[in-house]
Amino acid sequence: MESIGRYSAAIYRLSQSIFNHKLKELGISSGQYDFFLVIARNEGISQKELGDRLYVEKSTTAKAVKHLLNKGYIHKKQIENDKRYFALYLTEKGIQASVAVQAVFSEILDIFSSNIPEETIEQTIVVLKQVIGNLQEEKRKDISE
Repeated sequence: MESIGRYSAAIYRLSQSIFNHKLKELGISSGQYDFFLVIARNEGISQKELGDRLYVEKSTTAKAVKHLLNKGYIHKKQIENDKRYFALYLTEKGIQASVAVQAVFSEILDIFSSNIPEETIEQTIVVLKQVIGNLQEEKRKDISE
């Protein structure tokens, strides 16, 4: 049987390469674009929730947020009812860049799905969700041991 991991890794590497090339002039790399998009679509999101949505560790989230802050694409605002957390928002520069980032993301999604029937895409999504669920369950087991 062929490995799902092999193909998912290839998809990841190829898509990251395309993102890096297309977003190079904005200074947003494949390591930050997904964080950027989640913030753009969910302004006011906390850094913790951002990491949870992307299934990444706190340190990875902190690095990406720091990069986007340093580039001037986002700013942080302390959450009033919980001073331990900050809400993340796009700056004016971030709002302008979000148009380009969204366009590249849409282009990549179109490339992903070109020449593939909608039904096949839907079935693939169901399978991938199950794979994610399996991995999350295993991670929970590892943490509780």
